[in-house]
Amino acid sequence: MAFRWNKEKSLPQGYKQYEDIVEFSPLAICVQVNNNIVFLNNAGTKLLNQRNVKHLIGKSVTDFVSPRHRETVMERLQWAQTNETEIVSFEADIIRPDGTKVDVEISAAPLTYQNKQAIQIVFHEITNRKHMENLIYQCQHDWEDTFQNITDMITVHDKDFNIIRANKAAEEILKLPSLERVLNMKCFSYYHGTNGPPEGCPSCDCLTTGKPCSFEVFEPHLGMHIEIRAMPRFDKNNHIAGLIHIVRDVTQRKLVEKEIQTAKNELESRVEQRTLELKVTNEQLLNKIADHKRAQDDVRKSESKFRSLSQEFHTLLDGIPDSLILLSPDLKIKWANTSAYSTFVKTVSELTEQDCYKLCCDIVSPCENCPTLRSFQTGKEENSEYVNTKGRVWDLRAFPIVDDTGKVKNVIELKRDITEKINLHAEAMRTRHLASLGELAAGVAHEINNPINNIINYAQILIDEKKGDNGIEHRIIKDSERIATIVRSLLSFARIRKEEKENTHLKAILSDMLSLTGAQIRKDGIVLKLDIPSDLPQTNVHAQQIQQVFLNIISNSRYALNTKYPGTHENKVIQISCKKITIDNSPYIRIIFHDRGIGIPAHILNKVLNPFFSTKSLSMGIGLGLSISHGIISEHNGKFMIESTEGEFTNIIIDLPSKT
Repeated sequence: MAFRWNKEKSLPQGYKQYEDIVEFSPLAICVQVNNNIVFLNNAGTKLLNQRNVKHLIGKSVTDFVSPRHRETVMERLQWAQTNETEIVSFEADIIRPDGTKVDVEISAAPLTYQNKQAIQIVFHEITNRKHMENLIYQCQHDWEDTFQNITDMITVHDKDFNIIRANKAAEEILKLPSLERVLNMKCFSYYHGTNGPPEGCPSCDCLTTGKPCSFEVFEPHLGMHIEIRAMPRFDKNNHIAGLIHIVRDVTQRKLVEKEIQTAKNELESRVEQRTLELKVTNEQLLNKIADHKRAQDDVRKSESKFRSLSQEFHTLLDGIPDSLILLSPDLKIKWANTSAYSTFVKTVSELTEQDCYKLCCDIVSPCENCPTLRSFQTGKEENSEYVNTKGRVWDLRAFPIVDDTGKVKNVIELKRDITEKINLHAEAMRTRHLASLGELAAGVAHEINNPINNIINYAQILIDEKKGDNGIEHRIIKDSERIATIVRSLLSFARIRKEEKENTHLKAILSDMLSLTGAQIRKDGIVLKLDIPSDLPQTNVHAQQIQQVFLNIISNSRYALNTKYPGTHENKVIQISCKKITIDNSPYIRIIFHDRGIGIPAHILNKVLNPFFSTKSLSMGIGLGLSISHGIISEHNGKFMIESTEGEFTNIIIDLPSKT
């Protein structure tokens, strides 16, 4: 790297050419006399981050060496100059004037410069190389950690079946000695305990085919079932250099499979035994059939006379949409029509001879005030209504059937599901109440408006007339305007819906809705958190309908939180957030109502949008709120979605088309 020339001698021919080579060399070349820089080429000036070499002439190279390498550099440069010997390149850090550090490789050689003893120093920047070395080291370290911590056994073999590398799992299970002390470690010796490769070993075939393989085998030497995956290793010339074994202990899985097979065999044996028993029973039944065949022949003629009438009668009964059941005095089902089978989701054989109170009410004794029992006792038609375990309301009527002596021998029970009828009636009553409430709210709002405006005007007059201001008049105006805001919200709630949609900001709808519900939310001890960006675009909606949707959701969230937390609690929070999204390249606004209430059980999550489906009692709701809300959002070409985990949270997600 260094060059020597003596200016006392004649300059070599083409010296200018050599000077240009040194000056424009990509390596930083420096000449130092008496520990002072007397020459530095362009690469050296750039290395030290200087524009003009004049700022560096007269300084020492060691001035730029980091403190931890400075003494070493000084000693090596002194040694090279004293002994007139080149020094082997070594690494050091250089600190530029601006404080940045550069990794370099330094070499030096003595020379005569302008008739003075000098030393030539060459710097080769190796910052990128050092960075790459660190990356390579880290990758190697990460790979080694991964390799060692894999729980499967991994061994690397050469072409002669020697294990040349193994992870910790392989070392422990195979009991391998140190790979550094043992040169020939045959894989078959440790895996199979043999003196040579097993005959037909699929792994050995990989050395011939160059293709990976996978197989399972019980290895007596290890006492375990193992799954082996063998992959060929290739050198840089794409020649097979050995194998990689990945071995997994599948003993436990094999035991489970064996237990399953044993259970399967036992089940098949039991089925065969039961089949034989059924065959014997069947033969006995055939014998009984043969015994009764003569009697059947005798009555067949009489049966044919009534068969046609019976078919018509059963067709008529099966066509009745209500459930019909014929009951004996001990309340066992003797016959039922098609509607009854559908009601109980039972077949004919499953329904016959069953206790009616077990099927209908899931109890172990007859119901109190049972109309069927009363009909058996009184011999008259009886009726009642009851609610089953699924919350359905049934109208039950019992009709007695008497024999020739006038004794009731059977009762026909007629059941009709009147849940929807009751719910529709309740909803009609609720609608009338809401309409009356709306009219009342509108009337009250109009009556309140004038006094509130007068109060605001009187307070303003007091402010205008009084020179001093103690703030009471302003507080009167502020609270009066708050009442006026609530009155406007009541008027908006009571106003008849318009058929036309309007471009509206959702923030305004939410504000009106919270004016109506804010006081109740605070009374319940619920914290309301809003995240509504100011740059939300408008959306074309029926404002009153969307407000109704929001009111329904807030009502459900309050119910869920109050049920889970009757008092105050840090998790008693309703979060409302809005954001802009894109669905199928169209702009939407997503509104999310989040609460940590009782949540919705997974098995009914897909039913909560059905009309008349509710987890609340009939006095708390009839299951139309979410259904109506879903319908309103659908009419607005939006999406209504529910995410919930029972006992943890509920998210109501609404996507509405927005203006760009």
